[in-house]
Amino acid sequence: MLTLKQRLLSALRAAAPLPAASLHRLSLSTAAAATPPAGFVAEDYLVSSCGLTPARARKVSKYVSRLRSPVKPDAVRAFLAGIGLAEADVAAAVASYPQLLSAKVDETLTPRIAQLREIGLSPPQISRLITVAPEVLFSPVKISRLAFYLSFLGSYDRVHSALNRSGYLLRPDLETVVRPNIAFLRQCGLTDDDIGKHFLMRSRMLLTQPQRVKEIATRAEELGVPHNSVTFKHAMYILYSLNAGRLTAKLSFLKKVIGCSEAELSNVLCKLPTVLTRSESKIGRVVEFLKVEVGLEPSYVLQRPAILGYSIERRLRPRHCVLRILKAKGFLSKQFDFYNAVCTTEEGFVEKFLLPYNKSVPGLIEAYAAACRGQVATEL
Repeated sequence: MLTLKQRLLSALRAAAPLPAASLHRLSLSTAAAATPPAGFVAEDYLVSSCGLTPARARKVSKYVSRLRSPVKPDAVRAFLAGIGLAEADVAAAVASYPQLLSAKVDETLTPRIAQLREIGLSPPQISRLITVAPEVLFSPVKISRLAFYLSFLGSYDRVHSALNRSGYLLRPDLETVVRPNIAFLRQCGLTDDDIGKHFLMRSRMLLTQPQRVKEIATRAEELGVPHNSVTFKHAMYILYSLNAGRLTAKLSFLKKVIGCSEAELSNVLCKLPTVLTRSESKIGRVVEFLKVEVGLEPSYVLQRPAILGYSIERRLRPRHCVLRILKAKGFLSKQFDFYNAVCTTEEGFVEKFLLPYNKSVPGLIEAYAAACRGQVATEL
């Protein structure tokens, strides 16, 4: 039996600081435990086995830093290949969600694939899904949201397109965000097809908090685009992408360059909300061309705002060139409508304003072709 003195000495030795040599040995052993065994480096594995570029591998390797051997990632890659993913697809999935390599095949991947089949996805569709949304393999909740979008959009191709545009698609809660937004937009008179195309596949508005969606709808009405207007969905989509400051600046510019009142601008926006997406320089050039070269009054343009959406080089100037020549030759009455000539299709313009005068005005077709190429037409 140890004496009291011996027990005391043992306790003191245990509490005393470790010698420097001992500390050094301890630090080496700890570092060795934290370092993967020789021969396996996650970053190198991502490049050599998964097809990632060195830069991408360096960026995402921190998400798989706990891997100590290729056993688990090899099993994941073999599983993905077994369900139909090509090497390029696996590389795309790993690049966007490197945690995939740490998944347990039996406990995680196999049950998720079974759930995806239960909601109606075919093996090729599952393969395509994993390339754009591999995180779905870790979340039964996201699979249930995916099932909802399949039903709402009507096809996997449309869901895939929405996922391609926004990886955020499967994150918002259906009951507190998505369904309330759908219900509100239906009340505004939009069809499910409108909602799917404009607010889900083209933007993330359907995934936005309901209060903001209502505020955008209110703003559209304040600008003169009511719920029952055919352009309401376009106005909503455009206003979603514009912050308040940018919108205010746009409205001020339009009133100034067109020379219109608040009420007249509302009429323009109701008929052509896409004017808000055009740059100030393009709008300014079109308005100047219509006023100076064509000689149109501001009131004429305000009543026909669609004319502001056409390109000077590709449509307005070439057609104006033809109309000016025909008018000078006496083939057009003063009552002809410039807007109708501009809005008609290319085929309709050729049939109405070029072919009938081909013999009477030699060189008319050539002058039009030259104007379409950006060349200044000579007087005929």
